[in-house]
Amino acid sequence: MLLEELNSKRTFPQGTGYEEITEPREIAWPGDPQPDKTALKLVLQDMALAETWIQSQGWLLEWQQQERLYLFKVPLRMWDGTSVPRSHLGMPLVYEHVESILPQLMTGLFADDPPFNSKPRPNTPMDAARANDALISWELKQINAREEFRLGLKYMLLHGIGIWKWGWQNYTKKRTVYRRRKPYKWEATPVGASIKMAQRGTNDIKKVEIEDEVNLPVFEHRNIRHVLVDPGLRSSDIRKARYVIDLQYLNILQLDELRGYEGYDIPSKEDLRKLLFPAEETPNMNPLEAPALNLFQEFEAMPRWQKSTMDKMQQPLEVAEYWTNDRVYTVLQRKTIIRNEPNPHGRIPFFSVAMSDVLDSFFGIGVGMLVGNEQRMQQGVINTFLDDLSLNLNGMFLRKRGANVLTQQLRMRPGGIIDADDEKGVSVMQRNPIPIAETQAVLAASDARAARRTAASEQAVQGSMPSAKSSITRTATGVSTLTSGTGTRLQSIIEQFAYQVFVPLLDAIHEMNGAFLRPEQINKILTKELGIAYEGDTLDLINGQFDFDMLAGARMRAKESQRQTLPLLYQFLLTEPVMNGLQQVGKKINIAEMVNMTFDVTGWPNRSTLLQDLTPADEQRIQANSPAAQQQAQLQHQAQMEQIKTNNKAQLLDQDTMGKAGQLVIRHELMEKDREGFGLGGK
Repeated sequence: MLLEELNSKRTFPQGTGYEEITEPREIAWPGDPQPDKTALKLVLQDMALAETWIQSQGWLLEWQQQERLYLFKVPLRMWDGTSVPRSHLGMPLVYEHVESILPQLMTGLFADDPPFNSKPRPNTPMDAARANDALISWELKQINAREEFRLGLKYMLLHGIGIWKWGWQNYTKKRTVYRRRKPYKWEATPVGASIKMAQRGTNDIKKVEIEDEVNLPVFEHRNIRHVLVDPGLRSSDIRKARYVIDLQYLNILQLDELRGYEGYDIPSKEDLRKLLFPAEETPNMNPLEAPALNLFQEFEAMPRWQKSTMDKMQQPLEVAEYWTNDRVYTVLQRKTIIRNEPNPHGRIPFFSVAMSDVLDSFFGIGVGMLVGNEQRMQQGVINTFLDDLSLNLNGMFLRKRGANVLTQQLRMRPGGIIDADDEKGVSVMQRNPIPIAETQAVLAASDARAARRTAASEQAVQGSMPSAKSSITRTATGVSTLTSGTGTRLQSIIEQFAYQVFVPLLDAIHEMNGAFLRPEQINKILTKELGIAYEGDTLDLINGQFDFDMLAGARMRAKESQRQTLPLLYQFLLTEPVMNGLQQVGKKINIAEMVNMTFDVTGWPNRSTLLQDLTPADEQRIQANSPAAQQQAQLQHQAQMEQIKTNNKAQLLDQDTMGKAGQLVIRHELMEKDREGFGLGGK
């Protein structure tokens, strides 16, 4: 009865949800329906708990300081008692390290296209694995995954942790195409003794709107302030959290688009409009996004909860999406439940990775924390040196003390005057300037320490550069040893990223393809979009089991070694002893698979255009050139020659017989004439 009462309405008065859960019936086992009011309590109270924990641990202040260092801006200060500004140059040390490491990571991650491959498990065809790689690679390009990786890695480098969210989108969009009102047709026209084919039609065109179905994964990076993670998480892997809350700000148009998605219970359009009135129905402020009271916000956009337009339809409304491994809740304006259903993915749809893990903590250590103090020190040293130089160029003066002596505190400033008991009257105050060499040595040592901590420079691969007497740089082996430290440390970050983000994303996309993509859609993508003539069963892609691997860093070097060993492999396998030995045990070499291996290792994209099916003419030509066919042709040729010889002999024999017969006839005629001449003929 209580469950029915709690689910009787999905909108609660503002402030509801902060009561304690006291009724046993409000607790649902995994798989059972959860009361809406209980879901509201879980979302609101866990939000407050996570926000309070972040603020109490000082993470919000730490993030603000790291972003100030990244922008390398120093507050403007004046010389005491004057309106003359002091030196306030910023040193972009944090910026340099972030922007130096990020390109190296992106180059290492996406050095190949596609940047991954899949190994089929038993009972999964290799052709299905190749087609699956092409399908997922196309999907990653459609959702602009590379840019989302880059932005998330930038958060990881600066703040120490990068967060991404994945999912699936399915909607239809309209597209305008142009067609002829009367299509062209081929007609035969007699031209003299020949026939000419010509197009008959019109150039009158019309616009036609068609609907395309978009069925693709979703992958986005998340701002560190927009995601609230279980404070009890003791690992940088967000998948191990008990819950994750994604704070979003949507307008009523975006909310209305969610109406067609399964699981959402969006209020009517009239009720959505009512959310914008009265005026006190303003979006709730996310305390983690509150602008800091400093002079460094000119590069940042307005907080998401503030109105950036006077259009009421674009007014932001807070949407809190609460994920656990079992269920997902979505709360609008902290009082309306618009989604309460089992988790369709069966796990939390977020990934994360830390630049440097902190034991028993979700948040990690980034460049801002590693070299922030070094940047502050460099800014202090360089600005102090410039202030000292300014004092030397615009020196202070000593003046003979007069009758009216001021008793205020003396402060150093360019062009200042100090009264003293000096009979010389007015004179320049002598000062010892800061040595330039010492200043440069301090800055160089600071750069070396920073590079050693972040591996952003090849000069710090062994902790410090070798001395001038060292012979490590005189040999290729020594140089290789010297430059391997930075690559090793960056490779460690890449390996961790592949383990916690990239490979799990590939697994998730493959699983969602099987759940949401229809076989005809897969065939359309493979044939129309990618030009792959996949002849296997589409179910092999959907039901196939693959082990994904990322081609980055050490794996790229392994792939390079595979390329180098291909000629040796071919020379070994295609030798006559090996092929004969395989035949004796009932085996043979699959030449087509060897060709596919070559394309897999070299990465050439034109496999489908290079490897084509034989035409009937090709098959006839091959059959004609086969040894059996040639032997048969030779036998036929020999038989024909023997027949010709026989025919020639018979013809010669006939000719000889005819010649002899002719001779007998002529002889007989001559004998008859002779007998007639002697009067002997006929009587």
